[in-house]
Amino acid sequence: MRKRAAVLATFLASTIAFLSLVGPAVTAPVLVGRMHEQFQPNRGKIFVLVIGNDSREGNPRNSRADAIHIVGINTDTMKGGILNFPRDSWVNIPGQGTSKMNEAMLVSGPENLARTLEGLTGIKIDYWVMTGFEGFMGIIDGLGRVTVNLPHSIDDPTGSGAHLPAGKQNLGHKSSLAYLRTRHSFGTGDLARTTNHGTYMISMLRKLREDVALNPAELLNWIALTKKFASFDMSSDELFRLAVLASQVPPKNVNNVTVPASTGSVGAASVVFISPSASSIYKRFRENGSL
Repeated sequence: MRKRAAVLATFLASTIAFLSLVGPAVTAPVLVGRMHEQFQPNRGKIFVLVIGNDSREGNPRNSRADAIHIVGINTDTMKGGILNFPRDSWVNIPGQGTSKMNEAMLVSGPENLARTLEGLTGIKIDYWVMTGFEGFMGIIDGLGRVTVNLPHSIDDPTGSGAHLPAGKQNLGHKSSLAYLRTRHSFGTGDLARTTNHGTYMISMLRKLREDVALNPAELLNWIALTKKFASFDMSSDELFRLAVLASQVPPKNVNNVTVPASTGSVGAASVVFISPSASSIYKRFRENGSL
């Protein structure tokens, strides 16, 4: 059981660098917490909530969630998934009533966003990870460029500033941030943007495996950068073991899925309504740990 837990928690260690849309941090640029007091993976399945908040200063616990993803893996099959949620999804938030999902952290922090998603999906969240701009930029700058295959060109001069041609692109820390932030380049706006976040996370996992395959010592660079920018509730020995196991997760086994949804309005607010058909996706993810 310890090995199974370590395998997926490793994937947690690799996700902390993937996603961020916030300003310079005063607290730790990347925060990692346990959702429940006792960590008890359900038959080798572990789920991690990955959050990017919208704060332009620091990495505060009480802020709006700008990027929301559940990352899961089944450590028996070594298959996983990234389930993406639009930030404006209209949902029930514990203690706050019905509102946009991105407001779940305003009062009670990341744990309340995790509770919101547990209530929506029936998936037990084991860990949450909240990223900051400083952590993302620093880690990507330290690791080098990340290769992402773009099916279409991106031109967003008045939004994120992204200007990227179609095809395989090697993105540095600035172009990566612009890619993750852009939504004006797509007809479906935030739905496409949140899908791109999942694409980038898988690209980061692929880079980890490739780096370590070429030079096993590169794993130490990943660990050093992670420890520099993140605050973990785990020992250095545990982090090392998790990082070693992360390189065993095949990117081709991790599917990227955005919940089916449509845009609409509630009063004067533009919102996203998650389709009832998403329940079958939640059930599959909950039972299999993969998508």
